[in-house]
Amino acid sequence: MTNKKIFPISLAVIGIVVILFSTGSSILTYDLFGIPAGNLIIWFGFISLQLAVYSFQKGFKASNSILGKLIRNLMRLLIGISILWFGIAYLLSGNLNFDFSSSATGYLGSPEASILYWNIIYALIVAPIVLMIAYSLLRYFERLKETK
Repeated sequence: MTNKKIFPISLAVIGIVVILFSTGSSILTYDLFGIPAGNLIIWFGFISLQLAVYSFQKGFKASNSILGKLIRNLMRLLIGISILWFGIAYLLSGNLNFDFSSSATGYLGSPEASILYWNIIYALIVAPIVLMIAYSLLRYFERLKETK
């Protein structure tokens, strides 16, 4: 698929996810093969966010600087983490509901695992936006330098 196709599809998925979660839709509680639909929906939302940013910047390929390459590789890492997020969340919580409990024995499902779980979620939401802004600024200054 090309960037021109990935970007609008990703934006549509993000829009649907935001609407479902902001309205507290009952769809989020449906049980799909023992998995809450909300967990699957947010997973698709994470993947879509990373792909939207990546395709919006056309794969972060315009800059050949070390910083540009670092940003491109960090975005690829974020895409990989977002694809693996469901498995990571399951490993941290020990269940498909992604429930954590203070009565958990060991690390699985414990409050400490919950902190890591939430930090991964925050990173998957904030990092692509920060990288997109940083890359846009990098390209702006690179173009300024080229015109002089």
